[in-house]
Amino acid sequence: MSFRIDPGAPLDAEIRRIAEEQIGKAVAELSAPKPGEDRHEAVHDVRKRMKKLRALFRLVRGGDEAFFKAENARYRDTARTLSAARDRTALIEALDSLREHVPAGLSAEAVDAAFTPLRQELEARRREALAAEGDLDGLITATIEALHASQAALEALAFRRRKSVEIASTGFARTQDEALTALKRAEKSGDAEDLHELRKHVKYLGFHLALLAPLWPEAFAPMRDAAGKIGDDLGRDHDFAVLRSEIDAEKHALVLALMDRRQAELQREGLAASRRLLAEKPAAAEARIARLYRDAAKAAKARAEAETPAAAD
Repeated sequence: MSFRIDPGAPLDAEIRRIAEEQIGKAVAELSAPKPGEDRHEAVHDVRKRMKKLRALFRLVRGGDEAFFKAENARYRDTARTLSAARDRTALIEALDSLREHVPAGLSAEAVDAAFTPLRQELEARRREALAAEGDLDGLITATIEALHASQAALEALAFRRRKSVEIASTGFARTQDEALTALKRAEKSGDAEDLHELRKHVKYLGFHLALLAPLWPEAFAPMRDAAGKIGDDLGRDHDFAVLRSEIDAEKHALVLALMDRRQAELQREGLAASRRLLAEKPAAAEARIARLYRDAAKAAKARAEAETPAAAD
C-alpha cells in the first residue's frame, strides 16, 4: 500500500511498515544510485524521503511524543548535513524559472545580459559548495547509519493507550492548526521566513492527506494536489528570497525587478490557495477525519470477514 495507511490494520504496525519502506529505499538510493544519476541527486532524493518520514511521525506524534521528538530531531539534523550543494542548485533553478516568466516586451539581448552573468556566478558558488562539502562518502555513511538507527528505534513503537482513530485525527488537526497559525502570521507580516514556515506546515498537511487517502480518495486527492502546488509556489518564493540576499542590487537591477514581480504573484497565489485549503476549522477537521477513519475501518473489517472462508461444520 506504499505511503498510505490501511485503516483496517493496527496503526503502529502501519507506521512501522511505511517507515521501514521509506528507510529501505533511502538506504538503497545512497548505496547504489540509479545509472547515470549524480550522487548529489541521490542525496536530494533521500532528503525528500526524510521529509516524508518526519511527516509520517508528525501525524502520529500523539501516540508517542518522545518517539516523535527523537526521530524528528534525527532526520532534521541529518538532512542539514546534506543540504549545501542542493541548496545552491535550487538557486540556479530559481533563476532559470524566473527567466521563463520574463515579459514579452524585453529584448533577448537585454535578458541575456541580465541573466547569463548571474547564472555563471551561481554556478561558481555551487562548485565552491561542492568543494567545501568535503568527504561525501563520509556524509553518506553517516546518513545510512542514522537511517539504520531510526529503523531500530521503530521496533519499540507501540500505541498501547490510545486508539488509532484518536491518534490520526488529532495529529491531522494539530498540523492543520499549525498551518492555519502560520497562514495568519504570514498574511500579517509578508515576511519571507513566515511564508516559508507556512510552506512547511502545508507540505506536512499534504503528506498527511496522502497517508490518509484511503479514507476518502476522491476528496483528498485534489486537496493533496492543492497542498503540493502551495508548497511549490512558496518554495520558489523562498528560493527567490535567498537569491535576493546574495546578489548585488545595482549590478542585477533588472533581475531584482523581475523577481519582485514574480514573488508578488507566487505569494498572492500561495496565500489564496492556503486560505481555501485551510478553510475548515481544526476541530471540524479532527471530527471529520475521526468519522472517516471509523467508517473506513469498519468497511475494511467487513471486507476481511466476507473474504474469510466459513468454518466447516
